[in-house]
Amino acid sequence: MAKPRKFAILWSLGSALFLASWAAMMGPWAYATHLVSTPRLPFTAAYFGSIALTLYFSLGLACLLWYLVSYFPMGSSGLRLATTFGAQRAAAWMTG
Repeated sequence: MAKPRKFAILWSLGSALFLASWAAMMGPWAYATHLVSTPRLPFTAAYFGSIALTLYFSLGLACLLWYLVSYFPMGSSGLRLATTFGAQRAAAWMTG
């Protein structure tokens, strides 16, 4: 069974780690300067924009649900219960 949300999150994490490895090799300030240089800026914006949009669309529903539930009566205790359950599911999801 395909799990696009899991793929999107792990792909984004991999992208962040890839960028961090280049920053470690070149030096963070030199790499940041390189990324925002004039010839690289459109590609940098497209890359970071695609990562941001991937995370937004893969996590947006969960964030919207969290926001809406927080306004229900007893919402905070319900959110705590859902968070505990979600943490257990996430742990099982990452191991399996």
